[in-house]
Amino acid sequence: MGNIELFNKLKTLMQNPLPGMCAQEKMIPNFPDNTPEYFNYDKNLRDAAVLIVLFEEDTRLKTFFIERMPEPGPHSGQIAFPGGRVEKIDKDLFDTAIREAFEETGVKVKRENILGSLTPVEIPISGFSVLPVVAFYDTIPKFIPCEKEVKSVFTVDLFNLFESESIKNVSTRNIEVQAPCFISDDKIIWGATAMVLKEFKEMLKCFHYILLFFELLI
Repeated sequence: MGNIELFNKLKTLMQNPLPGMCAQEKMIPNFPDNTPEYFNYDKNLRDAAVLIVLFEEDTRLKTFFIERMPEPGPHSGQIAFPGGRVEKIDKDLFDTAIREAFEETGVKVKRENILGSLTPVEIPISGFSVLPVVAFYDTIPKFIPCEKEVKSVFTVDLFNLFESESIKNVSTRNIEVQAPCFISDDKIIWGATAMVLKEFKEMLKCFHYILLFFELLI
């Protein structure tokens, strides 16, 4: 299946109802005490967006993540999709996702390459409502990480990552928590990013079978 056909099918798929909060909440960590709030719609949250960039390499569907620099704050050193808060220069959250991804990774995605968006993740602990925007990239991306914010950028095979779903102990805010997560080599992807991935995984279940069907026809 060629790039255009592949991503056109994905764009059509994203027009359908999404798994939404039911998928996201499966990845909420099990905190022993002082559980952070998720899905508190009574709070006034600031808008933010992340960009899920899809590309093909060796006939496999891939994406990339950033590893944030260690710094004070709730997301220090975590694995995430590139993204950030909305700025006045942004026309909408699609612009926010594209701009932030470029600033953090050097990858400039065309607006016309956006396939759609997933369900916003409401995260009162950090004060943001985060819209996951999905787009494709025409070639294999080359990265120029923002030295102040990004420790590293790494790529993963998307369906292999989905198969790595697990539960691991992670340290955060000086406590150990059991976190549903996805694993890439030695990197643990948990929290809000895992919540986004879980919804994407459930949405793509039927699409994966479509891909396998096409492979059998080749």
